[in-house]
Amino acid sequence: MDAPAWVGLVAAAPLALLAALVLATRAGLGVSAWTVAATTAALAGTTFGLRPGPLAYAAAKGAWTGVWILLIVVPALLLFQVAESSGAFEVLSGALETVAPTRGRLLLLVAWVFPSFLQGVAGFGVPVVIAAPMLVRAGMQPVAAVVACFVGYHWAVTFGSMGSSFFVAAGAAQLDASEAAAFALRAAGLLAVHAVAAGLWLLAGGARSELRQALPHALAIGAVMGGTLVGVAVTQPALASTTAGLAGLGAAALLLPERGKRPDWGTLLRATAPYLLLCALVLAAFGVPPVKALAGKIPPVAPAFPLTRAAFGHVNAAVPEHQPLRPLLHPGVYLLIAAGASALGYRRLGGQARAIATGEVARAWLRNSRTAAVSLIGLTVLAGVMVDAGMIEALAGSLTRALGPAYAALAPAVGAVGTVMTNSTTAANALLAPLQASAAGRLGLPEPTLLAAQTVGGSVGKILAPVDALVAITAAGSPGEEGAVLRAGLLPTLLLVLLASAGTWLLTLW
Repeated sequence: MDAPAWVGLVAAAPLALLAALVLATRAGLGVSAWTVAATTAALAGTTFGLRPGPLAYAAAKGAWTGVWILLIVVPALLLFQVAESSGAFEVLSGALETVAPTRGRLLLLVAWVFPSFLQGVAGFGVPVVIAAPMLVRAGMQPVAAVVACFVGYHWAVTFGSMGSSFFVAAGAAQLDASEAAAFALRAAGLLAVHAVAAGLWLLAGGARSELRQALPHALAIGAVMGGTLVGVAVTQPALASTTAGLAGLGAAALLLPERGKRPDWGTLLRATAPYLLLCALVLAAFGVPPVKALAGKIPPVAPAFPLTRAAFGHVNAAVPEHQPLRPLLHPGVYLLIAAGASALGYRRLGGQARAIATGEVARAWLRNSRTAAVSLIGLTVLAGVMVDAGMIEALAGSLTRALGPAYAALAPAVGAVGTVMTNSTTAANALLAPLQASAAGRLGLPEPTLLAAQTVGGSVGKILAPVDALVAITAAGSPGEEGAVLRAGLLPTLLLVLLASAGTWLLTLW
């Protein structure tokens, strides 16, 4: 049953309020998310007729989805903190700078492959903060260096940070296993094309004189990274960007150095050892059928929720298992094992990696985890309330009535705006994945198609994320130039959103 047109406008109010708080005030994302969640709960209980019991269920659904994702994000932050504190990334960056002898090859390696690998393992603005200063040291202007890195790694965002953006989209849209697999395949396919496009953009914009010479290398490395992304995403999305980045580093180390010169493979292996161990653990758990079957025997943990109703005929079906958590089939446990083993290894390792200071690692990890938890749970609770109150359904109805089938082509732009607004693709997916899923149902399209459009567009939107721009340009040594970064990123963002729209249109024909 469609709600009146004015209801769609009211349903858009929480998103508009969140944008205003984040973009027009100094309120952080966490404070903004919880403020809007409280406001939305009041709106859900009045205009949208969601009674106190069903309202509590809606908030609990959102909170459980957030916890499920945090059990990936928090261990991933620990693993990253262990590697960073050991000096592994410093060693890795030093080794990589010897691999690329020309400007074009340096751009491919430092602005494209290296930050993409970092996004797979960390995210949260880390890739550009580490990679952009390397380009500045090599003689590149800070603004150009920052924009190059944003464009170069954007394709790794959805499956980066151990797949947090992907998992939150699948959870918020309440996909079952087969739908989530289809979503992973479609998103990875679109992002593989974007991976190649990012490399070509960097060559065309920053090293045009080397285009002919470096083009075969760019195409080969892009094919390796894109193919790895697709192959791993359909098996274990949490590892897709990490393994694609590792494969890209290997391909670059083979293809980019001058003839007769090769990197120190021992150094590269030691620096990436925590993530190689993680890949081995997860691939064994998810890729070896007997191991996976054994791990699957442990019963899942999942809350159950009853049928609830809201105004305007909106009904939420009963859910016997909401977002099941299977302890040994969840990436978090393997992240913890890899973090613990890496911490022990680096404490004993001398030479090219320093012994980690456990207290410093713990303090930095807890600080970053607290920030991530406050923001993520606030956003998933907000999304849960909007879904169960029928606000997402009303908003989707208004958009699809106004735009009709043309909405599918604009879905990536919606995702990009969400990321610019929240500074996070994970946050944008938490808010907007239910909207895309509802719109897909109204247009008669598979939900995975518009969810892929959402997350790919959201990944592109990272190029114009204002907080990331501020942090990155400061790290690159030119504070106050974030406006120049956003202006310079406008054209590649537009072109990449158009590429995502074209890819979405092709998927609608599939």
